[in-house]
Amino acid sequence: MAAYSAYVAVPTLPRLFLSKSAPLVDVGDRLRSHFKREDDTVIASLQPLLLASKTSLERSPSTSSFTNNFVPMTPLYDFLQSQVEGETEVVKTSRKPHHLTYRVEDFIQQAAYAHFLETGTLIPLKKLPKGVSDEEYLGGIMAFCNYDIQRYVVGRAIERDTSSVEICKGLVGEMFEKFSEFDFRNGPIRRKFDGIKYAVRKCENVLYELAVTERTKVEEAVEPAAKKQKSDPEAAASGDASFLDMSELAAIKTRYEGYDATRELVIKKCREIQKAAKNSIFAMHRGDLKKAKSLIETCETVGNEILVTIKDEPTLRQGSFSNSLEEYAEALLFWTWLDNGTVMTFDDFKKIEINEEEYLGGICDLSGEVGRVAVVYGTKRDQEGVQKCLDTNLSILIGLEGLYLPGKLSKKMDPLKQSVQKLETVLYELSLIQSKGGGFVNMSSAEAPKEEE
Repeated sequence: MAAYSAYVAVPTLPRLFLSKSAPLVDVGDRLRSHFKREDDTVIASLQPLLLASKTSLERSPSTSSFTNNFVPMTPLYDFLQSQVEGETEVVKTSRKPHHLTYRVEDFIQQAAYAHFLETGTLIPLKKLPKGVSDEEYLGGIMAFCNYDIQRYVVGRAIERDTSSVEICKGLVGEMFEKFSEFDFRNGPIRRKFDGIKYAVRKCENVLYELAVTERTKVEEAVEPAAKKQKSDPEAAASGDASFLDMSELAAIKTRYEGYDATRELVIKKCREIQKAAKNSIFAMHRGDLKKAKSLIETCETVGNEILVTIKDEPTLRQGSFSNSLEEYAEALLFWTWLDNGTVMTFDDFKKIEINEEEYLGGICDLSGEVGRVAVVYGTKRDQEGVQKCLDTNLSILIGLEGLYLPGKLSKKMDPLKQSVQKLETVLYELSLIQSKGGGFVNMSSAEAPKEEE
């Protein structure tokens, strides 16, 4: 067999689909390292701390203490403060990855419970690490109100401890009254706020049921001193009976309103970018590259204005502004591809600062526009033009494979794969037409979209 194989020439197989002129799409080491889940190791180190504190609260709530059990958790404190190194004293919105923000809210929820058991009041923001944002604080204390308080009320009701239930009712009642003054936009915070009224109703129902049944008061000695002060009528009359730090919550409300005003302004300006970017793409499909370039420059002007506006509120980049920059990236990528057949790299974006997610989102959307151009070529039986489009989309697919793409970016991979398969099918059908004598018409050089005079 070996002797026979020596006389058999091993064929060199041709490359499949990609031509020699296919553009190179390389996301580079910078983008590859950006999408590594390096913060997973941080979350893994936080989980045992959160689990230990939760176990302590569940097994022996009477001995749990915010001061003794939570403040010494220095790894979490140190990490939170490192997240805002160089920031101002107040952090309005979370600048951490979402899955890490959820863990911070879990910590605040447990810390609020421990602080309540120790003092009978709501934990103030100033007792938490500096790295905790307003939104994380609100989310954590609302979760404490909606879950821990309601469970605590039922537990104390089993022991016929009416005074503790009254304290809980006073706390959640004040929270609901104060937070009703906030203008929460739709989102997780709003949904958690809606749950507070059910906590108020739970406390009222339990107190009513205890009132209409025979009850026995728990001995005064088992009540924490702070709780007895809260239930003391004289303390309530003196005006020192608030369960919340009203001045701190008023400051959070003021910051929240200022943030929302800036957010509305940014959203309004983002529409200008999106409209200009979409009209630019429409102009390119019509062959009007001059108008398309002018609209792209409009995107850059408005985008840089917004960047100045959100300099002190970087989290406003998320959402509408980031989506509009993704549209801009798609338009500029498409214009460059039509102009010289190349795909811009991340470092080629000089006129306006975009981030890694916006660039990759624009590249994925570029494949859709390239696919539409391929359909035009296909209807004219222009095999060379279709091959050019397939080269681009397949190069994009190869360049992105192996990346961990979070959220909506991962959902864009399936349309990209489908576009590649569709163009491969179009090339196959064109080959069938040629085999039947239909022939090809090379329109790629003569009738490709070009700039109008």
